[in-house]
Amino acid sequence: DKAVGKNTNQKVKIIIKNLKKNKVDLHFVSDPENVAWLLNIRGKDSPYSPIPNCRLLLGVNGKKTFFCNKNKIDKFFVKKFKDMTFVDESLIEVFFNKLKGKKIMIDKSKLSIFFKDLLKKNNSIIEQIDPINFLKSIKNKTEIKNSEKSHLLDGVALTKFIFWLEKNYRKKRITEI
Repeated sequence: DKAVGKNTNQKVKIIIKNLKKNKVDLHFVSDPENVAWLLNIRGKDSPYSPIPNCRLLLGVNGKKTFFCNKNKIDKFFVKKFKDMTFVDESLIEVFFNKLKGKKIMIDKSKLSIFFKDLLKKNNSIIEQIDPINFLKSIKNKTEIKNSEKSHLLDGVALTKFIFWLEKNYRKKRITEI
């Protein structure tokens, strides 16, 4: 919360309000970046990216179902989200086949045809751009302050590198590595 200025519950409430307004039962968040933003989480799936490999199904009642490789999450994470159901990504097809008669919002620009076909088999789908995309673009004071801080640190690192490069490019053999 200190890093982003808004906690998960505040963000989820905004999405639920949107679901109610659109008379939708469920929102399938298929973009892992949007799941990360909504839950204020970072992943360790890839050594060079903080984006977790996951998906989320959010109900108008606030129920959250988190799809991921369950071997990659620890007890602390599960304890932090004790109100969330965790489903192994290998079982997502089985889980979706059990959904029936629901009105499900999907992101028409990012959802795979596999998931779209799976969800619309027994449900009606509402295709629109994920509202999380718009919410991510609105920055609060904390996010602006931290963005400025990170740009300053990046600028210092780049300046140090350029200084080192100017000092050493004729003295040492420098490669991309």
